[in-house]
Amino acid sequence: MASSSSVAGEQKQSRPGFFKRSTQFFKDAWGELKRVRWPNRKELTSYTLVVMGTCIFIILLVFGFDLGISYLLELMGLGA
Repeated sequence: MASSSSVAGEQKQSRPGFFKRSTQFFKDAWGELKRVRWPNRKELTSYTLVVMGTCIFIILLVFGFDLGISYLLELMGLGA
């Protein structure tokens, strides 16, 4: 019976070294960054305002919940 390591036509494939793989990764990443469509100033301003508006909305929402829960706890006599 033939051992599993001596099967005909099968060769152990070696991987490139760590530094070669790392270099290839960064080359590929740089190539992808070159293909990115970056926003212009008007789009960037618009996106920034949307993010800031969303953050302010979430802040006010959490503040409102906190205020409401604190008020309810005060009414029940459990507040500080």
